[in-house]
Amino acid sequence: MTDTHSSWVDDKKWKPRWDKTEELTGGGQGEAYRAQRSSDGKIGFLKIIKSKNDAERRARFFREATAYDSFGVDGIPRLIESNAHRHADDSIAPFIVTEFIKGPTLRSWRELQASVSIETAVTITLRLLDILQACHSQGCVHRDVKPDNIILEGGFPERLWLLDFGISYHDLADIDFQTEHWQEVGNRFLRLPELSAGSLSKQDPRSDICFAAGILFYLLTGDHPDVLEDGEGRLPHQRSSAMAKLQQAAPAQLSWLLAIFDEAFATRLVDRFATVQTMRDRIERMLHDQPTSSSANEDLAALREMLDTSVNRRLMTTIAKLTDGLRKVKDVFNQVQQSIGGNLSISQTGWNVTGENGQNTLFWTHHGSTDRILSVTYEFVPAGEELLLRMSRQTVYRTDFAQPDYGDGFESAVTKWLAARLRAVLSDPNALPSEADIFCEISPCGSLEEAATEAARRNLPILAFVFDPTQPERGKLRWSLGYFLENRRTRDIMNGAFVTALVPLSAINAISEILTQQSMERPRWLVLDQKLRPLEQQVIHANPQGAEIAVGELAKRYGTGTGPSA
Repeated sequence: MTDTHSSWVDDKKWKPRWDKTEELTGGGQGEAYRAQRSSDGKIGFLKIIKSKNDAERRARFFREATAYDSFGVDGIPRLIESNAHRHADDSIAPFIVTEFIKGPTLRSWRELQASVSIETAVTITLRLLDILQACHSQGCVHRDVKPDNIILEGGFPERLWLLDFGISYHDLADIDFQTEHWQEVGNRFLRLPELSAGSLSKQDPRSDICFAAGILFYLLTGDHPDVLEDGEGRLPHQRSSAMAKLQQAAPAQLSWLLAIFDEAFATRLVDRFATVQTMRDRIERMLHDQPTSSSANEDLAALREMLDTSVNRRLMTTIAKLTDGLRKVKDVFNQVQQSIGGNLSISQTGWNVTGENGQNTLFWTHHGSTDRILSVTYEFVPAGEELLLRMSRQTVYRTDFAQPDYGDGFESAVTKWLAARLRAVLSDPNALPSEADIFCEISPCGSLEEAATEAARRNLPILAFVFDPTQPERGKLRWSLGYFLENRRTRDIMNGAFVTALVPLSAINAISEILTQQSMERPRWLVLDQKLRPLEQQVIHANPQGAEIAVGELAKRYGTGTGPSA
């Protein structure tokens, strides 16, 4: 029999037309019930607005009802009745009734499964992508895709329905939400940066594509992706617990699967799959293009396709820019070397380029000597739309990341910084040796007098690192200190409990005989109080773990208790 009821009704409330039969879990916008129409017994899903006095919530309710009424998409419930078109009338209590889809939510269904096969997970994900593609073709972005908003009719994975268009975007309803840019939308299943408060990209369909990847991830792992990047910068599939589950769920497809997640979970919109169809094609190839009997050229072609993601392309671009920047700095060092007559040598160590930064160390020596006059560790770091050059932890130059400028301004900045430091170490006998850069966060004092002043100011003891400049390479000072101070925790404990100094043996011999009977073939550490009275000394052992223990014990032993009255 043909349903002659109009979808839009003018009743002020739902009660004259519908009877509740079962309370259901509702969304953030309204209360939900299974209901029966009084006039003909038709079953529907009844949603009643929660915030009756919020004009924007009322308008969103109308936009949601319009979506159900207009799309006609297979997999989206159709509107049966609503009075939300009268949302501007405060006497109206808006309600929506859609088709009732009998079945569990995806969350309820997944919680009953010990595991989900890759084939079933893909079936569900492809069905979801088809629905999203149909929505996008009509100008709608859902923006709230999560397990609670998906129903599997009858519990069958292939019969998926997408619900709750309460925060969707579409232009079918002539409503302009002026406050939306300053509000966060989305959900806690996967918080996306473009849906955060202040973002101007809240209407981008790539958000839905990212949510769909989150559903695939959830099906295979049972875990929420939560955020695109955790505190350590790892994407959902890169976290250790997730990686183990993905390996177990899809061992044969793991490389393909990780490449899909690389692109779908990219933090920047521009790096994600551009369309639903692009992601859909990649998923289908993952299942169907498994290795069989193939030629080497076919295997190489498949590998190129697997690895040719926007994330990898951006990574390679970043690495190329960082590498070029490191070389440009080295070129300036070589120019400075020639400009001072070529009387010093430059050597290189520690070249390392990743997607996060590029780092290199250049050190200066006299010709024929391995004793470093000056050691400079420099790095290029991407920061937003800029590329920063830091030399010995000091930002010396910044330029546009997309089009770096290594012209006169760059050469002048590097030359000025370098020339000043070379002149200082060559003309000042009390200048800190090049090994001072190993201390990283806080540079050591270069004299005991400076250390005593700082120790009195901070009411801390002094931890001096002592070297003999007559020994080859200062007694392998760089090697010893490099390992001793390798761990950040060691340095944090040391800097919190002591004022540090890096001084030659002569500075200690001028105040005490504590080291006169000691071998100085290797450098030593020495604890002094604020009056420069020696308390304890030992050889610097090149062992990061042992150093952390030793410094921790020294901090407990001396703490702040060796002040002026000690």
